[in-house]
Amino acid sequence: MYAFRAVFTTFLVPLLMLSAASSWAGIDEGIEAYTKRNYEEAYLELLPLAELGDPRAQFVLGQMYSNGTPVSQNDKEAVRWYGLSAEQGYSLAQDSLASMYFYGYGVETNHEQALHWWREASKQGHLDAQVRLGSLYLNGKGTTQDEKEAAKWFLMAAEKGHMNAQESIGSLYANGHGVPQDFVKAFVWWARASSSGSHKAAENLSILAPLMSEEELQDAHTLIENR
Repeated sequence: MYAFRAVFTTFLVPLLMLSAASSWAGIDEGIEAYTKRNYEEAYLELLPLAELGDPRAQFVLGQMYSNGTPVSQNDKEAVRWYGLSAEQGYSLAQDSLASMYFYGYGVETNHEQALHWWREASKQGHLDAQVRLGSLYLNGKGTTQDEKEAAKWFLMAAEKGHMNAQESIGSLYANGHGVPQDFVKAFVWWARASSSGSHKAAENLSILAPLMSEEELQDAHTLIENR
């Protein structure tokens, strides 16, 4: 459902926001070099910091080995650096490490470990991790299937504007899985996902609308307008 590996290249904005708080000299320069694709310079700046234990530098080293820039691509080494950073509570590394375990990149596939690390990232508010955690609970991967727990995490990310989460929680409300069946809430969440560009949500709306009463449709539109 989700292109987990693709998220490895979406960390740049939060990294830039967080780097200002670094206690290590050179972290800003290293991250800036990496965002500008000056990979050799970034590697030289960040490697010593990663070895000293800076979790952001360790995360970027993981990115370098995962993507093969400027070093040779090496998933095992990526996992090692992600792990060092994740253990220090860095949510971006926790999300990436979970993806490695989920797909078996550099490690044996382990959905329990993926669940663990996505939960850790989710508790810190990582929206993508919350959606992936919800999907694991919904499908019973790495844990017993728990639709209520899935709905909790989908809803958490949906309320922050995550399109895929809005699409997913809409489906749960439409079918009464993990939450009471509620066509109005399903319509509202699919409408929000559709406005963000979800074609699937738009299709779902066209199927759901004829099943709703005029009163339900009016309530839904009122909620959408008053968001």
